[in-house]
Amino acid sequence: MLSLAIVDDFRIAEVAMERLRVSPYKAMQRVLCECKHGVLFLRGRLFSFHEKQVAQEAVARVSGVAQVVNEIEVD
Repeated sequence: MLSLAIVDDFRIAEVAMERLRVSPYKAMQRVLCECKHGVLFLRGRLFSFHEKQVAQEAVARVSGVAQVVNEIEVD
């Protein structure tokens, strides 16, 4: 049986990825989200620091996110 915390983390990551999928910046669809104990990690590559910041702001207000660790690389 999965613990409630794992299910919550999975749901948080799912909601965050959906926020990125609907972004007008199509490259954000390739960003991966992983959540551990309310800490949301963003990983992938984007074309600018502006997109990196927009991605972070898009997921920062997802319910249950205590902190965002933005590991997105900029090409």
